[in-house]
Amino acid sequence: MKVWACLLAGAALCGVAFAEEEDIISKMINKKNNGSWFVQPEKLKAKYIKADVLGGHAFRIKATKGANPWDVQASSPIEGAIHEGDVIMVNYFARAEEPAEGGSSLTVRVQFAEAPYNSVLETTTGITGEWKSYCGYSIANASFGENKSSVSIHLATAKQVIDLGPVMVFNFGKGYDLKKLAFCDD
Repeated sequence: MKVWACLLAGAALCGVAFAEEEDIISKMINKKNNGSWFVQPEKLKAKYIKADVLGGHAFRIKATKGANPWDVQASSPIEGAIHEGDVIMVNYFARAEEPAEGGSSLTVRVQFAEAPYNSVLETTTGITGEWKSYCGYSIANASFGENKSSVSIHLATAKQVIDLGPVMVFNFGKGYDLKKLAFCDD
């Protein structure tokens, strides 16, 4: 099981899975959709490409600068519940196929899946042209029921082409030792 957990969760999480001997996959709250991205607005179509990431494929999204960063976004549903005080971590694979002038950065949110889109985790990270696993974590400041939240990546910050691979969201529950996630400070 631990080998499977490492393959699914990515290299950064392997250290946690082995060192702590935790079944990290049991903490994953988006098992059904971790390889799926839905692009908005719907008129934009993500191109399904072969990629050197877990699962062997990714989604290529061409974005332009919008009035708001969320004018172009990719989202993936989360089926598990999140409770106020839970420690939440998101781990995703990405690269900038055609970076924005000056470099690309992505804002990733774990948020309520409908208006007002309150978030319990938000992190912005610079990305490169190489495939890499990125992650961020937070203590949830709100509760979302099952099938009421999603991961959202805002792409309308600049003209850029972004490739998105798998995404995993973990709920470690209340009181989880944040020192165990020190590797995850992007």
